[in-house]
Amino acid sequence: MEKDKTQYLFGIVLSGSGNLLGMAASLVTIMVAARLLSQDELGAFFLVMLVAQFTALLGDIGLKNTAIKALSILPETSFEFIQTSRFVMTISVATSIIACLAVSLIMPLLALLWPYQEFQSHTSYIAPIAFLTTTLQLVMSLLVGAKKFKRLSVLSAGIEIFRALLSTGGLLAGLGISSLLWGMIVSRLIGIGAIWVSMPSLFAVTFRHPQSAELLKFGGWLYGCSLVSIIMVRTSDAILTTYMGTAALAVYSAAMQVPSVLQRVFESIRPALLGYISAQETRSDNPQVTAVRIVTALLAVAAVVLMALSKPLMTMLYSEKYESGITIMQALSVWAAFTIINYLFSIILIGNGQSRRAFFLTLPQLAMIIISTGFLVPLYEGFGAAIALIVTAFLGNIIGARLVAGIDKSTGRMLTMVFLRAAAPLLLLLLAVLSMKPSFLLLAVLSSMTIVLLIVFKVVTQKDINTLRTAISGLAGRGSARLPMASKL
Repeated sequence: MEKDKTQYLFGIVLSGSGNLLGMAASLVTIMVAARLLSQDELGAFFLVMLVAQFTALLGDIGLKNTAIKALSILPETSFEFIQTSRFVMTISVATSIIACLAVSLIMPLLALLWPYQEFQSHTSYIAPIAFLTTTLQLVMSLLVGAKKFKRLSVLSAGIEIFRALLSTGGLLAGLGISSLLWGMIVSRLIGIGAIWVSMPSLFAVTFRHPQSAELLKFGGWLYGCSLVSIIMVRTSDAILTTYMGTAALAVYSAAMQVPSVLQRVFESIRPALLGYISAQETRSDNPQVTAVRIVTALLAVAAVVLMALSKPLMTMLYSEKYESGITIMQALSVWAAFTIINYLFSIILIGNGQSRRAFFLTLPQLAMIIISTGFLVPLYEGFGAAIALIVTAFLGNIIGARLVAGIDKSTGRMLTMVFLRAAAPLLLLLLAVLSMKPSFLLLAVLSSMTIVLLIVFKVVTQKDINTLRTAISGLAGRGSARLPMASKL
């Protein structure tokens, strides 16, 4: 058990590190696209990806996380591991094909909703991108279940870097949006093929499994979580495009790129984190509280830094024509911190076998994002969409703290206060930035004051810092006998 915990913690670090390289490559691609494409063209690309992402999610039906949960407790070479892998792979491919066909049938309705020429001329890419995305995510989950973290890290980074090279080359050659989309298709094909070659025994068709009902039931709750989560995040994009057009979506999505790095890092370590939590023994003292405190503190500091650097980042990465996205990036930096804490609560619930609670966590947030986005976007455009996300994530974290704590009211109060002590300085800084429009020097002073507030509010304790330091030391010397944090988290 202790060895498994160490493997998963090492996988968390390795997955995050590998994906940073891939995300850097992806960011370079968007930088080039922002300079070579018009805002309408770049917005059309983001809109195509929005529909493709939603289609991919429809085809997943929760099996990605189910695979991690089920396989994490099985030996890689066992018959049960191979049988379960084949079953979830077969069902996932079948449901993905059905989802792609369903979205293709409603494409005329989407064309009426978004009558933009650049979008309509590239809708044929949606189905293949969605299918390959779902399949790639599923086979990567099999790598996590097999604890092949080094292979996962190399593959994740390699796919994104290869995609960036293809897309950037096509942009420079004047191929426009198509180069971005073909880069995604080819890189995903190569990634799936690489896993097929390395683990061929898992790629076989089977619709039978002795625990098929249990797997699909558990996956059903996870599917509900994922579906509602993506609707929450992407409702802003859809409403913004409907009201303001693809150019507004381009500015908003460009502003989203850097803050979403935090989210994508967490998404990259999420499979390993889920496997780690699933491998733990359930303990009455709620061992995840320390992890929540440490993650909250790190995210708060990261959000402060991003807010301070938003103006130079926005103009340096995307040119002066995207200056209107500076305040959007500042607001989205706060949202990124809030939403990752929300994801962490969801992961803890799922890892503890409480997928139904994880689903219920998303429902009030879904209602909030629909109401707030419909009200704020027509008034404040992209900035309104960002504020709607902040309000929704704030509500979700208050509810999530209660759900994770369960009947333990003292733990619930402690988790709530951990979040509120981090949220208050961040929201004060955002209000100050929006009302004062400070220079870079004054913004640096305000950011420093915010970090001091985080320390004064004891968002993280010295004990937590020592725990984090011990964990890093243990991972650096992974071959040594013990990893103290594995028993503390």
